[in-house]
Amino acid sequence: MLAELDLVTSAVMTALVVFVAGTVFLLETVLRRDEAAGRAWALGFLGAILTSLLYLAWAADPTALWAVVAGNSAFVAGTGAMWIGCRLYNGRRNGTAVGVIAALSAVTAVATVLEQPSLDDWAGAAWTFAALVFVAGAAGIECFRGSLGGMRTAWVLGAVFGIEAVYFSFRLVAFLLLGPDDPFFQTWFGSVVVGMLTVLLMIVAVVVTSVLRAGRAELRHQRALAGAEDVVTGILTEKRLRAALDSLTTTAEARGVALAVIEVRLDDLAHIATAFGEDARREAIVVWREAVRSHAPLFSVMGEDGEDGIALVTTASSPSTARREAMTLYRGSFDALGQLSGVGLPVVGVGVALTEVVGYEPEALLRVARTSAVSGFSSADSAVVVARTADG
Repeated sequence: MLAELDLVTSAVMTALVVFVAGTVFLLETVLRRDEAAGRAWALGFLGAILTSLLYLAWAADPTALWAVVAGNSAFVAGTGAMWIGCRLYNGRRNGTAVGVIAALSAVTAVATVLEQPSLDDWAGAAWTFAALVFVAGAAGIECFRGSLGGMRTAWVLGAVFGIEAVYFSFRLVAFLLLGPDDPFFQTWFGSVVVGMLTVLLMIVAVVVTSVLRAGRAELRHQRALAGAEDVVTGILTEKRLRAALDSLTTTAEARGVALAVIEVRLDDLAHIATAFGEDARREAIVVWREAVRSHAPLFSVMGEDGEDGIALVTTASSPSTARREAMTLYRGSFDALGQLSGVGLPVVGVGVALTEVVGYEPEALLRVARTSAVSGFSSADSAVVVARTADG
């Protein structure tokens, strides 16, 4: 049984795996000069390394209260950094989230110190478990929304956080009802079992975040050539697209002109990179971008929206006209990608947001078009989804 393993041996094994896996990710972060999401994930893995080393110090010397205090706080902060990384990947603001993580880490540290006289080694455990349930649960939810929600690889990361949140929920309940010395608690929720679970989840998390980061690397390379791309392909960078959309919606609203924002998104690119290599993934992106450009409505403005999306802004005389334009983009993208040899076909989804439904607020139009495109990935009726409400 896992619970019968020596605590120090288990702590050493856990620390070794976490240290190796986390260090690999940290080194890649330095070498890649990673973007914000990758740097936040690197901090999360650094937190995992520190947590393992601190708990190892406690296992070797049970009287080391400082190791328990610091370990509990590092556990919460490290998981919180992973949550921040997911939010950054989705382009969300993090001021409040950072404050929540700092508060939870501080409360955990204070609770550990105050409870030490009565709970000894398990001081602050309940507070730590509760904080982990919240932060891991929030990180898991983030993996199923925005840019991450449109990538099946990210769903695996969401499952990792979900398992962590559910496990620590049961661990919290068992701790409060049975106590840490109960045989059932020791068998299923003791430190040795948690160490083994940490090893498994850590390995999966490193692999998945590395794949997600590899996808971002290609996008950064494309944006480095943004000036030339604007002229040659007409596909604006995300920043320029938003500026253009702000201007177009303001003018269109003043003149009473209806607009449509059409989003074309790809799924499974991360799987293609894993199965066939980055060259195959790069080829798929190039072919797809050219197909969107070739089949775009006349005089439309198009630009990047996240990692795997291109948004187009065009006039819309009617919803049926906008849908026809979206269908043309879908068929053009699907046919072009279908001609690639030796590469799994990415899933194409197209979403349409109309000003007569959503209004003229730029961010709302992009959000609804993006959400509708993601819905097109799994829609049983059509890969082209026209939003019928302002919520998508």
